[in-house]
Formats: sequence, structure tokens, C-alpha cells
Amino acid sequence: MSELVNAQVPEGAGIEYKKQLYGNSDSDKKELLKDISALANTNGGHLVIGIEEKDGVASSIASISDTNPDSEILRMEQVVRSGIEPPIIGVKMRAVNLADGGYTIVCRIPKSWIGPHRVVAKGHNRFYLRNSAGVFEPGIDELRSMFTQTASTLEQAKAFRDSRISEICSGADLRPLVGNGRLFIHIVPTASLLGLISLDLEVLHSNSQHFWPMGTNGMSPRFNYHGYLCERGGEENYGYVQVFRNGCIEATKGSIVRKLENGLNIPGTGVEELIFNSVPKYIKGLSVAGVPGPFIILITLEGVLGARYAVRSSMWGDESHPLPYDVMRLPEGFLDSEVSVKNTHKAMKPCFDALWNAIGYSQSQNFDENGVWNGNTKR
Repeated sequence: MSELVNAQVPEGAGIEYKKQLYGNSDSDKKELLKDISALANTNGGHLVIGIEEKDGVASSIASISDTNPDSEILRMEQVVRSGIEPPIIGVKMRAVNLADGGYTIVCRIPKSWIGPHRVVAKGHNRFYLRNSAGVFEPGIDELRSMFTQTASTLEQAKAFRDSRISEICSGADLRPLVGNGRLFIHIVPTASLLGLISLDLEVLHSNSQHFWPMGTNGMSPRFNYHGYLCERGGEENYGYVQVFRNGCIEATKGSIVRKLENGLNIPGTGVEELIFNSVPKYIKGLSVAGVPGPFIILITLEGVLGARYAVRSSMWGDESHPLPYDVMRLPEGFLDSEVSVKNTHKAMKPCFDALWNAIGYSQSQNFDENGVWNGNTKR
């Protein structure tokens, strides 16, 4: 806090100061929602509560001492959670204790790729942006651009996935991926879509342990045309992890469909365990290599038409409906730049909710109440 004041850091597109806490009135709550949604809709940034500004420049610390910081943060989180649509993923709030016994609150708001977000509290129903002069309501052209940007980012990620799967399924590679049901995971940093990333391949090589292929005890890492490749090895190609120079990852596993007496089956919980053990490590590896989030996670099952996605542990077998399509492109998951195993699991839950919808469930039964995958098979 002292550094902000001493350096006279000005407010701008990515930082806003508030001298006092937001109150409990409807207008105060709308002000909080306006400030947070504007940052998320622009480029993300920080909202600092407990800093006095003069002409837009941090001038002094305004210590807060008359309320409990944990209670205040909980109240603000509840307001944000219920007052903005769609919800903003990854908002973080924490109290910073001061030497005088008081505190300030720092809110970190990530740039959102699933917006634009609007304030809906008390029928407000408005969008906001931010620039160096402060918060403002966008015009028609700016609103159109906000919606187009989100669609463009997703479409670019999906186009990358589709082109890669099409190329692999053509069998043109010298070591084609074994068929009989294939799993594809594509991790796309949003910064890669803007051309902002060019990885140091030596750094990837030094941290190859983060890119272990799914379901194997050994791998053969090497540099290749696309960047850095970690293969399972063996005469046939049953899977690999390809890290592209622009920071994208393609992880694969072949032969996930098994022919049993009762027909074609996919060991669903086993496949999910591979995914949830591997994806956090891959994203950790990207972070170590200096790749920033957010990340878009795309999961695809190919060659699975008519297979049963087995998730029951009953001795009577699985009674789920067969998968309806040969290629199952699951809904995308979004992971904020704050990388953790828990956040990665929560980001992927919508993907598996949709897959479980396809086999007759309202949602995946393999997650706990916090959105963390636990492989619960007691069904």
C-alpha cells in the first residue's frame, strides 16, 4: 500500500481506488458491481479499498478499522456473486493488515473471456467498461465489439481443436494415433490466440515432467516441428502430449473404447481419473514456462458412437444410454490465470456435466460439493 502512495500511482484502466468500504444501500451495492464488472469487461485489474486519491493519484492510506475484514469480504463476495450476469470467474478479495491495526482490501478482477458481464442487481441491467478516465457505459459499437471479442476467442480455440482432430483422424502422420476410440484434450491460453507467446523450448525440455502422457509409466520427449513432444513410446502410438510454440497443448490417448460381451464400453471413471490427474500438471507446466492464463480447456471423444460411458460400480454392470455421436465435443472449460488443482477441476466440471447428461444423469456424480473431482463411484 505504501508503495502505491509513495510512487503516486495513478488510477487507470486497470486500477481503481476507494477511500471507504462500499455500504449496504442499493446504490452502494450497484457501485461495487459497476466497478468490478467494468474491470472484468475491459482488461482486468485491481480495486483497492482503503486508499485515498487526489486528482486520480494515490495520496494516502485510509486505514479501515471499524469492521471485521473477513465479514466484509464475505458480504462483498455475496453481492458480486448475485449481482452480475454471467458470473465473473476468478474474482479474488483479500485483506491487507496495516501497522496501525487497521486494514485495506485488495480485489483482483481478471480479464474475462466469457463476458460481457452486466449488472443485474435490483433490475439495473447495464454493462460497463473502464478506461484511463474511469468507468463508463459502452455505446452500441462498443457493446457489439464486447460480444464479438468473446465469440472470436472461443471460435479461434474451437477452430484450432477441430483442425488438429481432422488432421489426426486423416491418418497422415508418420505415427498415427491408435483408433478404437480416442480422447483429445486441447488447452489453449487466450494469450496464444493474440500471438503473444513464443515458448523457449529449452525451458520445456527442462520441465518435461509436467507433460507426462496420460496412462503411461514412461515417455520419450523430443523437439519436433511444432515445438516439444512427449510420446508414450512403443511401436504403436497410443498417446502423446504436444506442446506448441504458441503455448497450446494437445494431449491424446488412443483405444479408450473396449469391446465387451454387452457391447462397446468406455471405462468412464478411469478415463476421468487420467484427465483430472494430468490436466492440472500440464497447466502447471505452462505456468512454469511463463505462459499466462486464462486458459480454455477443450475435451473431445472421437470414435465413440454407440459406446456406453460406464460410471457405475454395480455388479450388474452399467445401464447408461449409449453415446449418441461419433465425435463428442464437450463444452469448453475456462480457467482463470490463478492456477490450482481445485480451480482446474472446477473449470472442467461443465464439460463432464454435459457428458453425463448424454448418458442420462442431471450432472456428473464424480464431484464433491466444492466442484473438485473425487471419482465417487458409490451409485
